[in-house]
Amino acid sequence: MLSRQLIIYFLLCVVAILMVKEFSFSPETFTGNGNPVILIFPFVLLTFGLFGYELFLRLKEASFKKSAWRNVVICSFIFFLAASMLEFEYFNELIQKLGGTPTNEESRIYHFPWLNQYTNTIFVNFYTFLIYASTLTLFISFYQWLKN
Repeated sequence: MLSRQLIIYFLLCVVAILMVKEFSFSPETFTGNGNPVILIFPFVLLTFGLFGYELFLRLKEASFKKSAWRNVVICSFIFFLAASMLEFEYFNELIQKLGGTPTNEESRIYHFPWLNQYTNTIFVNFYTFLIYASTLTLFISFYQWLKN
């Protein structure tokens, strides 16, 4: 089921996540230089899209027994829940470090849009990647489970 392309796209997604993390600013620093990650987002979207399409193709071609598809559905749902909880915690922690949301006058990101040089990692991180991959796996494997 694993293909060379899927592994390459996965590694490109990891590189994209690391690039977003590297070019985002920590809540402790102050910058007025804008958001350099905007230039990276097309690469992020492309790599995530290619990974998702390749995962779709590999799962569509896979031939498991009905019980194996059920196990894949259950495991992908558990991964989805775990990644969602971790993303929620990460979001709350980062917003707390920034002093609040963009509508809070005491916040470092007051009057910034949600996507800014401090909050890029809310949208692109390992947790969101796991949410994305587990959601795709959940839906595709659920369809395959019902089909068998």
